[in-house]
Amino acid sequence: MAYKQNNFYRRWQQTRQAGRRGRWWAAAARMAPAAGAAVVCLALWAGLCGHTAALQADTARLEAWCADAETRDACARSAADRAEAEALQADADLAAALRSRLARCPVLDRTVLERLESAGQTGIRVELRSYDAVSGALELEAVSEQVMDIPGYVRRLEQTGLFSAVDYTGYESVTGGYALRLSCVLAAPEGEAAE
Repeated sequence: MAYKQNNFYRRWQQTRQAGRRGRWWAAAARMAPAAGAAVVCLALWAGLCGHTAALQADTARLEAWCADAETRDACARSAADRAEAEALQADADLAAALRSRLARCPVLDRTVLERLESAGQTGIRVELRSYDAVSGALELEAVSEQVMDIPGYVRRLEQTGLFSAVDYTGYESVTGGYALRLSCVLAAPEGEAAE
């Protein structure tokens, strides 16, 4: 026959040990998120401290490099070169602007004079009285035998494309025909647009 062993003391100790372990695991489970957060915060703090130390070391190296006499001389030479390059660029820009403006200046040459005479046809004599090279203004005097030729001549001058403006105040009777005084402004050369 088998005997049943009733060891109440041992059972009580096992139950008590199981309760202690359960409470400990429950407490550990409640504190685990806080402990994990603390570990993460410490890791972040350590990383920031390391990064700050590295930045301070870099700053110290840069300050030492800037304080070096050779570096200061090189920086001064570089600043002088930059100022010289800016001055040269400004001169080059000025020269380009002048070339552009000169290319747009109206020019009174033989072809312009020939076109003035050809616009007058056979019955009109044209004489250049004055020319202002800066503004391109021309003062012309035309003499026609027939008064009816004058409006046609003015219209032909406007249609030549040589002038940006053609102005006349009228005509007067002179010996040998009718005199017409014209004020014209030469247009910019073809292919060059004014800015």
